[in-house]
Amino acid sequence: MRLGSKEIPKTLEPILVQIRDRVKELTEQYGSLSRWGRPYFFSIDEVATIVWLNDKLNVSLDRIAKFIGVDKTSLYKVMKRIDQGKVTYYDQKEGKVIVKMTNKEELISIIEERLTGSTKQRITDPFKSVIVKEFFTNQVRKRAVRKGKGEYLTDKDKKDTLRVIEKIMKYIIEKTTYPSNPDMWTEDIVLDVLNRMVNDNIITPRMKRVYMKYLRRIPKWSQWFNGLIGAEVSWIEPVERVIFYKDYLRIKQLCKEGKITEQEWLVIALHISTGAREGFKLYPPKTDLDNKIVTSSLIGLRWENVVWRGEFEDDSIVIKIYESKTAKWWRSDPAWLDKDISIVLRKYAKQEGSIIKSITGIRYVKDFANWYRKLLKKISKLLELKFELKPHDMRRSSISIKAELGIPLELAVSDKMPLGVGWEDLKTAVVFYLRFSRHTIRRLYEQIQSAKKLFY
Repeated sequence: MRLGSKEIPKTLEPILVQIRDRVKELTEQYGSLSRWGRPYFFSIDEVATIVWLNDKLNVSLDRIAKFIGVDKTSLYKVMKRIDQGKVTYYDQKEGKVIVKMTNKEELISIIEERLTGSTKQRITDPFKSVIVKEFFTNQVRKRAVRKGKGEYLTDKDKKDTLRVIEKIMKYIIEKTTYPSNPDMWTEDIVLDVLNRMVNDNIITPRMKRVYMKYLRRIPKWSQWFNGLIGAEVSWIEPVERVIFYKDYLRIKQLCKEGKITEQEWLVIALHISTGAREGFKLYPPKTDLDNKIVTSSLIGLRWENVVWRGEFEDDSIVIKIYESKTAKWWRSDPAWLDKDISIVLRKYAKQEGSIIKSITGIRYVKDFANWYRKLLKKISKLLELKFELKPHDMRRSSISIKAELGIPLELAVSDKMPLGVGWEDLKTAVVFYLRFSRHTIRRLYEQIQSAKKLFY
């Protein structure tokens, strides 16, 4: 990658792209960076990268600002603060702005150390890799948090991941010409190496999938192997705790009969129509839902991300949804499930803030999670189900209802269509879609038989 006439070191490219993409997302979400009101740098390494590019590579701040999509004056202000001996960035995990006393020389040394380690192609010690070193130094959140389990990777988890990296490094050194330095690995390189290890009977296909899952624990590799890990699994029995369209209609009828409130129906309807994750574990329990850091999943639905398509009450809406697990924005039009959702939602509309808080009046993340679990337990009894619904079952129900209504799979999981939040692992979506598309299959057979009659 080049900025003007300057070639950017490959190890710094992802940092620049990450800042650029974040600026774009923040601008889309808040309208401008000034409305975001916090630094768009999320680590001291990001600030150090800008300083190094400007000071050591002589890339102008104007050109850097243009690439990452910010006003050049903002970068000049950053440099001025550094001259005063301090750096400001936003700590996403802590949800607060950090001010650190430092200077230009210390920031440059951070990048020099990174570049020194990253430019060595052949290494035998994984801790000479910047990526591996950061993985062991920093606290890393699990990709999925199970009830009763810790939120972050344990030392054992990290050591298991290290063993996988060491085995891959050893194979690369002995059998290939690829760089053994993990800083230089790409998804294609690692996939090829794993396939070779399977062919050489060093690992089994099942072990290959385990290796892939472990490698995805590394934050910088978290998006590798999407849709591939489960592709070799012939079948996974899906959880049967889902509801169908007729069940949704019964829930709506329960609201009309006064057995549940309008607010209770509306939350369930929003969850099914968006297909979002719940997001309960993403934020501290006592986080106010109106807090601007609450942006992901169901609890992160915000009024400023609602696009009203007209002035009339029966017009549909589009809700922009962010999923931190996939780091992507999606758009959903609840009208695919029920046009009444947008009509009722208008009654609670505000200029900004939490949609869930406006509907329920509940303030904190933990309180809403408890309220929602109790609601679904009540719904399970009212519907006389043989199982007790959990919040995540509404996400599964979303795709099962889409299958039941005949919505094609490629549209049901697409991030380009307003039919709900996409799936990180398409295998999971396929399993649930195919398992619960009996009505669609029956209709297809009927269409096939009708088509055959044209030939007689």
